[in-house]
Amino acid sequence: MIKFKVGLIGTGYISIIHLEMLRRFADVEIVAVADSNKQSANNAAKKFDVPKVFYTASELIQEKEVEIIHNCTPNHLHFEINSEAIKAGKEVLSEKPLALTSEESAVLVELAEKHNTVHGVNFCYRYYPVLQEAAARVRNGNLGDVRLVLGHFLQDWLSFDTDYSWRLDPGMAGASNTMADLGSHWCDLVQFVTGLRIIEIMAEFHTILPTRKKPKSGPLSFGASQNNDVEEVKIPVEDYATIFIRLENGARGNFSTCQLAIGKKVDIDLQVYGSKESYSWNHVHPNAITIGHRDKANEIFYESPLLQTEDTRKYASLPTGHPIGYHDTIYNFFMDYYTAVAAKREGKKIQTNYPDFYAGHSEMKIIEAAVRSSKSGGWEKVQGK
Repeated sequence: MIKFKVGLIGTGYISIIHLEMLRRFADVEIVAVADSNKQSANNAAKKFDVPKVFYTASELIQEKEVEIIHNCTPNHLHFEINSEAIKAGKEVLSEKPLALTSEESAVLVELAEKHNTVHGVNFCYRYYPVLQEAAARVRNGNLGDVRLVLGHFLQDWLSFDTDYSWRLDPGMAGASNTMADLGSHWCDLVQFVTGLRIIEIMAEFHTILPTRKKPKSGPLSFGASQNNDVEEVKIPVEDYATIFIRLENGARGNFSTCQLAIGKKVDIDLQVYGSKESYSWNHVHPNAITIGHRDKANEIFYESPLLQTEDTRKYASLPTGHPIGYHDTIYNFFMDYYTAVAAKREGKKIQTNYPDFYAGHSEMKIIEAAVRSSKSGGWEKVQGK
């Protein structure tokens, strides 16, 4: 069996999920990991029996055995690592955002095209089977014309002033916090399910906690600091946003996103209203969508390898009623991505119905339109196509 030989850069929270899901594939071999934190890199290599460990991204990228790079580093490192990997002839699967600016993401798109790179960006929530089903039903005309989209993405992990993360530092995360972190996922779901581009944005950004206690020993993620050695810092990015959107067919929508919504862990809500029916989905119950009707009873549709549209059944890997989880969405994404890598190896046409650099570039332009709108107070166009 010909194996795909993978190197993974960054060994934090999301990278561990990458490693776990990659082990499900018989034709994938994880040959190297890298992290500047030597202990973290060594621990990941030991846990997943990875033979080679590096402490810089460049060392791993230059390793001849590595064919595919999974970039699981913080935001500010994405552009540099993705660029270097593409130029070294590697296939690249990047965590989102693709880069810190649309100028950078445009360069990455151009580089990937020039080097014929198989490229992907991890917008995994679209890979819940029922969301794949919703998108298929929109394509098949069941929904009718898209008229309205509503929703939210709420978390609570930054609720206290002792909560601090690199995501609050524009130098590491970019010009936006919650819109870029959470809102980009929601916007990806909208564009994927409806098949329509978001073309205009009006946004209000607000920083609920304008100062926080930052540990002097380094930033934390997903938890309050227990370190008393802290410094008071001003927060220059938003932790709350409400966004109004216009789609290319003229449909409207709005959503809110916040990381201080106490009690909400990963609460994503998406409602798509058409001229024939509607689809409602929430991440708290991710394996079902409510199909709304005007003149008959509403339906609840559960993920099913038997009942889903034929081209989405592969994402429902368990018998009907057995829950698909967050890890499985990443597995489903990898399944599509590595199918594309295999197609390239075999000289076949590469299907790109998974989130690729084009999707990542699109989200960067949406984020930037939201940032501009938050400053101008008016509607801002999403630049380009």
